[in-house]
Amino acid sequence: MPESVIAGIPVHFPFEPYDVQRAYMEKVIICLRDGTNGVLESPTGTGKTLSLLCASLAWIRTRQSEHQQQMIKLKATSKDGGTAPGGDLSELAMTVGKANNWGVPKVIYASRTHSQLNQAMRELKRTAYANMRSVVLGSRDQLCIHPEVMKEQGNSNKVNLCKLRVHSKTCTFQLRVESKKDHPDFRGPSIMDIEDLVRVGQKLKMCPYFASKELVAQADITFMPYNYLLDPKARKANKIELGNTIVILDEAHNIEKICEESASVQIRSSDVAMAIEDVTHIMKVFTSGESQDAGADEPKDFTLDDLTLLKEMLLELEKAIDAVVVDNPTDGTTYPASLMYELLGKANFTYGNCATIVALLDKLVQYLMVASQHMTIRKGGTFTLLSDLLTIVFANKESIMGKVHLSFKVHVQVEESNKQTGGKGGAAPQGKQQGWLGKGNITTTGASSKAAKIVNFWCFNPGFGMEQLLNTQVRSVILTSGTLAPLKPLIAELAIPVAQHLENPHIVDQSQVYVKIIGTGPDRQQLISNFKNRDNPKYISSLGQTILNVSRIVPDGLLVFFPSYPMLNKCVDAWQASGLWADISCKKPIFLEPRGKDQFTSTMEEFYQAIRDSKGAVFMAVCRGKVSEGLDFADRNGRAVIITGLPFPPLKDPKVILKRRYLEANRTKENQLLSGQEWYNLDATRAVNQAIGRVIRHRNDYGAILLCDSRFQDASQVQQLSKWIRGHLGARPQSSPFGPIVRELRQFFKHAEQTMKQPDVREEEQPLTNVCKVEEDEPLPVIPTIKREPGNNATFRKANESAIKVEMANSINSWTPADYASAAGRTLGHAAPNAMDFMSRLDSNVSSIDFNCSGAAGSGLVKIHKRERSSPSANDSVATQATKKRYKLVDNIKTEPSSQPAEKVAPESRADLLRELRSVINQEQFKEFGKVLIEYKSGTYEKFESLMAVLLVVLPAPKMRYLLVGMRRFIKNEHKDEFDVRVASLN
Repeated sequence: MPESVIAGIPVHFPFEPYDVQRAYMEKVIICLRDGTNGVLESPTGTGKTLSLLCASLAWIRTRQSEHQQQMIKLKATSKDGGTAPGGDLSELAMTVGKANNWGVPKVIYASRTHSQLNQAMRELKRTAYANMRSVVLGSRDQLCIHPEVMKEQGNSNKVNLCKLRVHSKTCTFQLRVESKKDHPDFRGPSIMDIEDLVRVGQKLKMCPYFASKELVAQADITFMPYNYLLDPKARKANKIELGNTIVILDEAHNIEKICEESASVQIRSSDVAMAIEDVTHIMKVFTSGESQDAGADEPKDFTLDDLTLLKEMLLELEKAIDAVVVDNPTDGTTYPASLMYELLGKANFTYGNCATIVALLDKLVQYLMVASQHMTIRKGGTFTLLSDLLTIVFANKESIMGKVHLSFKVHVQVEESNKQTGGKGGAAPQGKQQGWLGKGNITTTGASSKAAKIVNFWCFNPGFGMEQLLNTQVRSVILTSGTLAPLKPLIAELAIPVAQHLENPHIVDQSQVYVKIIGTGPDRQQLISNFKNRDNPKYISSLGQTILNVSRIVPDGLLVFFPSYPMLNKCVDAWQASGLWADISCKKPIFLEPRGKDQFTSTMEEFYQAIRDSKGAVFMAVCRGKVSEGLDFADRNGRAVIITGLPFPPLKDPKVILKRRYLEANRTKENQLLSGQEWYNLDATRAVNQAIGRVIRHRNDYGAILLCDSRFQDASQVQQLSKWIRGHLGARPQSSPFGPIVRELRQFFKHAEQTMKQPDVREEEQPLTNVCKVEEDEPLPVIPTIKREPGNNATFRKANESAIKVEMANSINSWTPADYASAAGRTLGHAAPNAMDFMSRLDSNVSSIDFNCSGAAGSGLVKIHKRERSSPSANDSVATQATKKRYKLVDNIKTEPSSQPAEKVAPESRADLLRELRSVINQEQFKEFGKVLIEYKSGTYEKFESLMAVLLVVLPAPKMRYLLVGMRRFIKNEHKDEFDVRVASLN
């Protein structure tokens, strides 16, 4: 690999670095050399991760080489010195040096998600530093291979059961770590990601979770998620030593929020009540002797006195929370941070006994994990919540209470009634109790009549988390992302001393990116997704028309980002009801960002497959969602991105209100903090910048960025966009009319396809390994009108019913003037529709119009056939506001029906098949068909029977048999043979 000397360090890079990469690596090396901190911004697609890894590991390797030379000198000195005092000193120095890695710092590379970490590890494998020792730390949820532990629902249950099995030495996988940790299959590969660790662990029958920790001591670079670093609990649990380490925080645009969240905590009245009930239950087991029957393996590292004392404390805490006054039941009431310490103080939770109580709670969790195997009982989740509360609240030293009161607030809300579990009065049915057992039940039962509350302890100063990190004596902290600007407010909020900062331009030329603000849609309706306009049906329709027209022009992948999930669902419901959804899906299949991890994985794979199949695809997602953060849509996977609005945080959210107040109260000229309004705007724009960064991913990539909200013209919004995007918008950005944008966009892609090097066809990296496998003989393309319908509410159903009526009129093969009159809503005796009405009917999906009289003979002479291309080319799909249609007048030549008519074949496209089905059956039948089809997709054999029953009812006639045969593509593989038999029996 080419070698470049940067800041005095030889760096091996996979290719000759560009200027922006050289400037970036120079800043990284200076930070490491001088032991200072840096804040570095480089746009997505400039090779940021590759530059970061090569620069940091090149510096580490240079330091290692220097210390190896020193070691050689020490050995030589030792030989020359013999038994002299100097020789003994050299031996001691070698021993100490080896134990401390010769003073060479280690690198900790942290990012937000494991998906991002996997991408970084893939980049590392491409470099000359792939032979350096590395390890990734994951959670038990990702790495555990014990079948019993993995059966547990919820991460906390898995953690606690794992701890219990390790403590009781009943996990054979963990017991094999010591004997298998030096196995060549485990020590051999220098880079192993999560999937590699699990695979090797399963092969050796060794726990990957504990085995990975054995690699940390010898690793040059350790990969881990943010929370392992910034959360004191996670840092302690994973035994992460940060002294003399280089901490790299990639994708650090979220770092402020993560620091705040790691110092924040919440407790509910119902949590305290359930904890009281759990303690009471354990006490009863102790006193009744049931514990012997339940099994003798439970660790009982606590006494009845411990339980009695804990219960008294919890009762007092419950009483204190119940006494808090909530003046505003709807939005809650805000108190100073001191309230949390007062509530805990009334229950005798203090700095002095916090550690003891936390240790007791952990023991109780382990006890309940074992007991739950033998009896129906909760597994101690409430004890874990209480432990987290005490750990986080008392992590703030008493000496900095003044700063705590400025940076934290307590917000108390009324807990919704359906979340108030039976914990408070759950022990009442046990019968009349005496003494301390009775007291708990009487108290909790009486308290249940009061309104339960949620007590939030919120941190608004991200400097707390960073301060704890800096206090661990790290050598350097480097924050980097593609969207950090403006840097000064970020540095001020984190309260971190920064010696090096950088704002890099993009690596691509002006001709490779097309950026425009679209302020109006094709119908000249203003596009603005603000609170007043987001429910406007004209706006939603215009936005859909904009996406439809753009989808006709953009080749391959098109990404559409919405401000929020409710806005996404609202638009999808409206478009499905109006027919726009079907129109878009005719051009490209549509995929929606799912919430669940398993659905997300399979959806991404289907999207990539659609691109590989050259069908193109539209992916609709949400700013700040999984798709907008860290996923790679390089080359054909993402040729354009549409931003449909600004994703502002909820204005009335209590946390947002308090954050704005905090900034206003603590802002000074010296600290350069943002104002509340500036922070509010910046939070939205950073999310937009992240979404935009999904498209341009490398030097030879190209794509379009369309900002479909007129507010992007405002100077305040433009200034917060990434620097490289502002360069494309010019000094005075204005929205452009839709017509010219369509023309320019078409020219842009035509020019790019002619001049840019087209990517080689390659397999896409799967976002996760547990991808749902698609059957080879029956691919599963998107069913636009049925699959992934987010809206099942009454509004959608009503709109859908109306749309079906319209589609029933518009999606037919032929019609007569009588049909036209009926569809237009008038009878034959009334006035004829005007010419505009007539032409609007021609604009529908009709292949011919029969002007013959409706009598048996049919004496008319004219029939209009709409001329359609059977396979439109890509250029023909370009959006125009007035698409030309050709009609031909022909003689109505009557022919005798053939004795053997040509057998009709169902359309190949699922969307076209559903359209044709809708045109030949009535509305109620189509609704029933759609319902059973959706149920069948996720159902069993019984649902197959229901589907067949409906199909045989709605498609009974022989002339509809081709549609019935076409339905085979919706049938699962295991039911296809039976489907064929039933259809054949109808002949």
